[in-house]
Amino acid sequence: MSISANLGTLLRFYATKQGSAFINYRDFCDFVRKYAEHHVEEQPDLVKYLGTPEDTVQAELEGLEEKHLVYMLEHFPNNQTIIVIMYFSAQYAQRYKEISLNSSIPFPSIGDLPKQVPLEALDRQSASDILPALFGKQDLKSPLLYCVQLPHDAPSILFPACVPVNVLTDAAMSKIRAMLKKEEYHDYFLKKLRNANPGKEISTQTFFDQFVTRPDSALQSMETSGDSFYFWSQLCYFIRQDFEKVKDRSIEEVNLLQSVSISEFHMMMLKNRIQKQHQKQDALHDLEQALNKPPYFFSMQGILKITDQKGIPLHGRYSDEDLKNFLETLTTESKNSELPKLLVFKIDSGTRFFVYKTKVFPLIVRLCNEAHDIVEKSLTDKWFKILSNYEKLPEMHDRQQFEECLKKEVGLASPVLYALLNSNFLPLLDIEMQNDVEGGDFKLFSDGHLLSYSKLLMLNSESILSNAKIMLPFWYTIPLISQIISFFMRKPKSGKNAAKQENEDNDLRVEKGLKQNKKNMTKREALAAAAKEIEAQFVPEGSTIDRELDSYSKQWNKLITKEAHAQLTEDVNSLIRDYMRKVIHTISAQTFTVNRIESLAESLVKTPNMQKISDQDALYIYIQLYIIRLVGNG
Repeated sequence: MSISANLGTLLRFYATKQGSAFINYRDFCDFVRKYAEHHVEEQPDLVKYLGTPEDTVQAELEGLEEKHLVYMLEHFPNNQTIIVIMYFSAQYAQRYKEISLNSSIPFPSIGDLPKQVPLEALDRQSASDILPALFGKQDLKSPLLYCVQLPHDAPSILFPACVPVNVLTDAAMSKIRAMLKKEEYHDYFLKKLRNANPGKEISTQTFFDQFVTRPDSALQSMETSGDSFYFWSQLCYFIRQDFEKVKDRSIEEVNLLQSVSISEFHMMMLKNRIQKQHQKQDALHDLEQALNKPPYFFSMQGILKITDQKGIPLHGRYSDEDLKNFLETLTTESKNSELPKLLVFKIDSGTRFFVYKTKVFPLIVRLCNEAHDIVEKSLTDKWFKILSNYEKLPEMHDRQQFEECLKKEVGLASPVLYALLNSNFLPLLDIEMQNDVEGGDFKLFSDGHLLSYSKLLMLNSESILSNAKIMLPFWYTIPLISQIISFFMRKPKSGKNAAKQENEDNDLRVEKGLKQNKKNMTKREALAAAAKEIEAQFVPEGSTIDRELDSYSKQWNKLITKEAHAQLTEDVNSLIRDYMRKVIHTISAQTFTVNRIESLAESLVKTPNMQKISDQDALYIYIQLYIIRLVGNG
């Protein structure tokens, strides 16, 4: 049954009113019934306590007992006693306020509880479990009372959940600091610490003096100096070593042992937190550097796959929230009304990409170079088919129509280029980058207007039309013959029939593919299928693996002459093929993963011949793509 918050409140109120944590069960039931009769109109939930509330109260008490908020002490069946543990929480919360003002006041312990309170009535937690949990998330409204169990046989302490956990750790530090200020202990422990660190006398003295004289110095030194953790661990060890030898310990000595245990846990948590913080900062720094490398534009899926130099994903060292805040900062913060450092654009499919603003113009130039060949071949083939049927298209001779045609082709062939050219930030970026050396010497605008697609792609309709005509048979160039043939050969337009035929062809291909999948694939076929699946993770949306290979080869292969460029590319390809022949027998479809590809590429990049190539980043990606294509082609 769900526990009523009202009953817990009534228990604490009744115990405080009685001035005791021990409540007679029947007297409390009478109090609850009378309270419900007086306040049911104000609080309708109290209606369940009217009449005979014993059954309802008993059920809710069982739930509270499971949570260690109360304990049912049964003397005999008709005379039960309720021990309100929450009553002690309020008492000991006041004790911790007094300790924060006077470190000589001891921690509350089990011995402070009445003898009638059994250990099982308390919520016992080890310090190694409860301290990290409270530092992670603490409910200061909780009425729980923890029994914190300490290592090295140090007596357990009582700690109310409503007291901030840093009050406990600060109190432990204060007790150790107060002891070290005493003359008989100060020089003794300082000498032990200095003797344990020969050659570090000055840093040891500085740490010790700062800890003793400045309450806030301990935590600050941990964050700035790695030696501080080491010195602190030694100091705690020396204190515990000396006071554990004492047989008949005073309250002060017991408190010191408790304080050392609490402080050690606290410092270990702090050390781990600082290490994780440094790892997170290093990972985000590596991520920032990776975003500044090819291919320069990254989707969120691509960002999550970015690895460090050892091939370990960076995402494991920062959380999704950290990544969200990191990207939000880069994409929103700006100086002097400039564009943010990282820009965001979206392609037609809805995928969002991130790109550094200093890389936008070089990226556009690179994508335009790639799109030049693709669009030219596409239009040449398309126009050849049209001319073969003795037809014409408006874009063949109309300049405006040709520009529209190029725009449509770019949208199909290179969605990323199309999105960049039509982005809202491009005109502003052009103005901003005019006097910025990082922007490169690229002129995409003229008189405030983006250059035409024909100029960006360096294409013209005359050249494409000429190339398409060259592919035609010779009789197409003879006017009279071509007119006669066109009269008999021109086919009537039938869009429905063409679409129907295309659908039938697609159905046949799908059916053929399904039949093929039903067959038992060989190892080579299985590897090729695995490579095709992985290919989608390496090739950006709207591109192909051949286009990516060509793009990256132009980045790492700087040779100008066509022959030298082709020779170097072939030499690299040969090295990759030779290496894959040696290792292919060790790879199966199950082990051919992204991590394995990255490992193979890393081994190849580190070879002496590959090390001679300057752009190692582009070469590394090229090798991965080439391996995927080799395996994918079977």
